[in-house]
Amino acid sequence: MKKVEMIKTIQLQEAKAWLALKESQVKNGKENQTTRDLKEKWMTLKCLMGALDIESDVELEESKIALNIMLENFRSTVF
Repeated sequence: MKKVEMIKTIQLQEAKAWLALKESQVKNGKENQTTRDLKEKWMTLKCLMGALDIESDVELEESKIALNIMLENFRSTVF
């Protein structure tokens, strides 16, 4: 696997983990065990990415969906 492919694979896995975490937070709440497990998986990927100096790819569809979930949740609690 080439370095570029490896980076894209890690970015995609991180985006999928972030999306799963955000969906679980909305569906199950932040204190749910599934949500905590998903958060741990996402944080592990983020640590790996930090160690490898890889940034998240916010252009991936999964990243955009997760961001929209966050924004909708913010809007519903603030407004």
